[in-house]
Amino acid sequence: MLHGRTVVRGAFTQSSYLEGTGTNLRLPLNPPFTPAEINAIYNNLSLPLTDTTDGITGSAPNPSCAAPAYTCYDQALLRVWDQNVQPAIAYEWNFTIQQQIAQGTTFQVGYVGQKGIHLMVPFDYGQRVLLADGTTANSPYFAKNLALYNALGNPALTDSSGNLLSADNGGINEGATISGTKSNGNMEYNSLQAILQKQMSRGLQGQVSYTYSKCMSDSTGYYGAWNNALSASAYWQNVYDQRAEWAPCYYDATHVLSAYAVYQLPFGTGKQFASGARKSVNEVIGGWAVSPIVSIRTGWPMPITAGDNSGTFGRGPRPNCNSLPSIENTPIPGVGTQWFTNNGNFTQPASGFGDCAPQLAGLRTPRYTDVDASVHKDFFLTERFRLEFRTDFINAFNHVQYNAPANGLGSTIGQITSAQPPRNIQFALKVYY
Repeated sequence: MLHGRTVVRGAFTQSSYLEGTGTNLRLPLNPPFTPAEINAIYNNLSLPLTDTTDGITGSAPNPSCAAPAYTCYDQALLRVWDQNVQPAIAYEWNFTIQQQIAQGTTFQVGYVGQKGIHLMVPFDYGQRVLLADGTTANSPYFAKNLALYNALGNPALTDSSGNLLSADNGGINEGATISGTKSNGNMEYNSLQAILQKQMSRGLQGQVSYTYSKCMSDSTGYYGAWNNALSASAYWQNVYDQRAEWAPCYYDATHVLSAYAVYQLPFGTGKQFASGARKSVNEVIGGWAVSPIVSIRTGWPMPITAGDNSGTFGRGPRPNCNSLPSIENTPIPGVGTQWFTNNGNFTQPASGFGDCAPQLAGLRTPRYTDVDASVHKDFFLTERFRLEFRTDFINAFNHVQYNAPANGLGSTIGQITSAQPPRNIQFALKVYY
C-alpha cells in the first residue's frame, strides 16, 4: 500500500487439469465394452447395418437404402486417443493498481493474461493428406496398419455418379469412421480491466467494470456455443495444418461493459425526505430500493461453413474469404433480419481447403445490450421478522437480443430468425428472520 490510498497487486499461478471430452468419443464406448452404436436413421433404416462388434467389415454399398439419387454405405465408428494425451496446463497472471479517489470510492486498473497449452482437440486421425498436385494420400497415423485403414472406408454417402454429398443432404455423417482425441490445443488471453467501485453510503452502492480483451486459440474444445454465439467445428479443417486453426476464440468479446447499483430511495423514516412521516405514510413511501444491472458487450466472431472439396474426407470445411461483408441489419418481414449478405465475400473452394479462419474477427454477431432492474421494499413486522416485496424486470426495456445469423454457404446465410426471450416480469415475497 502506498500513502494509504494506493494498492499495487500482482500474481502468477500455474494449474493443471484434465479437460472434459465429448462423451461420444470415450474409449470405453468401443466394443466390447458397450452395445453396438447406431449413427443415423435413413429411409427408416438404422445405419450403419454393421458396427465394430461385427469387426471391421469395410464400407460396401448397402442396396437397402439406395434411393434414386443416393448410395449409402455401411460403416462402423472407431474411437481412438493419442497415447500421449495429457492434462491441460494453464498459466495465469495479473498486475493491478487500485487507487482510493474518495471516501468509500476506488478505481482499479490492471492487466490480466492467460495462456493454455495441451488443450483437448477432437482429432480426425483418418483424414487423408492433400498433396501439392491435388491428389490425396493415406493418413500417416495408419501407416503401420493400412489394412485397417482401408477396411474403414471413406465416403458414407455419394450420389448416383459417385460424388461425395454433404451430410445435410442425407443425414449421414460421411467419413465419421475414425474419431479421436489429442491434447495439442493452445490459447492466449490478454486484457485491460478497469473497475470503479463505490461502497454503500447515503443509500447508494455501485460498480462499473470495463474489459478490453483479445482471446486467440486453435482449440474450440468439445463443447461449443449456440444461439447468441456460434463456434466453428471442433474438428480442424486440415489436421496437418494446425497453424491455419489459430483464430479468435468463439467467446472473444473485444469490449465488455457491466454495471450495477443499489439505491435506497430517500423517503421515509430516517431518510432525507419525509423523515417525520406518520407510520401509515412511511409504510407506503419508505423502505423502497431500486437495483439496475447493465450489460453491454461486443458480438462474437463468426464462423462460416462450407462443403468439403478437398478429397480428404476431413471435417470442419470452410470457404474462401475474398472480403468481409458489410453489416446491414435489414428487416425481412415474416422471417427476421438480414444481418449481412454474401455478395461474393465467401465462396466454395473449387478444390482443396478454404482460406477463411475458423472464427472471423471482422464479422461478428449482434452486440449484446441488456438492462435488468429490481424494485423492492422491506416491511419490518417485528424486530425479528422482515417481509420483502420485490419486482424483477428481466430485459427491462424489452430490447431485442438477436441470436447468431445463419453461417453456412447458401441462400439463408446472414439471416437471423430467432432471438433471446423478451422482457420478463416476476413478483416475489420473501420472509427474513
